[in-house]
Amino acid sequence: MNTSIKQLNTQQIAVLLAAITYSNNPQQDMDILLPGWKIVWDGNQTIDGNYAFIATDSLQTQYALAIRGSLPPNEVFTDWYAFANWVIEDLDVITRVNWPYAVSNSALISQGAFTAFTNVQNMQDSLNSGTLIYDYLKNNAVIPGKQVIITGHSLGGNIANVYASYFVAALAQDGLTFSNTSLFTFAAPAAGNSDFATDLDSKISNAWHYENSNDIVPKFPVSAAILELTLLYFPAPSAGKITFTYKGHVISLREAFMLLAGVFYPYHYQQQAANYKIFFNALDTKYESNTIEDWFYQAGSQHAMSNYANYLGVSLTNELNERSRLI
Repeated sequence: MNTSIKQLNTQQIAVLLAAITYSNNPQQDMDILLPGWKIVWDGNQTIDGNYAFIATDSLQTQYALAIRGSLPPNEVFTDWYAFANWVIEDLDVITRVNWPYAVSNSALISQGAFTAFTNVQNMQDSLNSGTLIYDYLKNNAVIPGKQVIITGHSLGGNIANVYASYFVAALAQDGLTFSNTSLFTFAAPAAGNSDFATDLDSKISNAWHYENSNDIVPKFPVSAAILELTLLYFPAPSAGKITFTYKGHVISLREAFMLLAGVFYPYHYQQQAANYKIFFNALDTKYESNTIEDWFYQAGSQHAMSNYANYLGVSLTNELNERSRLI
């Protein structure tokens, strides 16, 4: 907690900023985790619950856009029906739209990702700068030649991927360089198809994406990855030994994930290929019973920001860990 800011690398700064987006008092937690950093553009939360801020270090050599993930009800990680509703309807991945900021005309992203991106793109600054995120970063960071970091966790990472794609494309259209832009995502669901992923990989060479292998969120909505959920959490809680009743039929959680993988198969979602880092995090021993509640509580525990922070060698406040755990 008292680690000198001079000892932190960019990945560590990015994961701490992504975690701070979940804070009830972001600047207060920033003073603890990243002393010297200051929020200079603070977004008004949108009607859909999206939130982002821009912060800079004490020397104003680095500017960071940090985007918060979603804030679903706790039932998402305790109940199959709430979870299925969340991944199919709330994230709106069945409908896809063209992504106009890619070189390829066949680049597609989910309607949910596009809606969230648009919310962030048009977000207003509560600090009354009178500028949107793009203009603030362009004028204060890009033109003066500073570093720009874009980061987010969970849905925030999904939006970070999409916003970064837009950001560098918009800069290019304005005749500005984007070589000083870096991107870091943690537990991000896939935003689009392979053409979108390839396009983003080609735009930002310093892009890093992190996935805890036991985290279910970044496996969505990639059909092959969803199949991995059928064998997750060995030896328990086992999806094959957990059953529930759906429309009068008793099915296992494993069968439910197989069906869900089939639903997503035609849409060809894909994670980024470049610098995609998968690491292993041990199971939470509090949730090892073969019940649907323990399976989803295990999922919530694995999704916590603390797992990603610990992997990169930094730690969070207890409050931030608990809030991100339920995201």
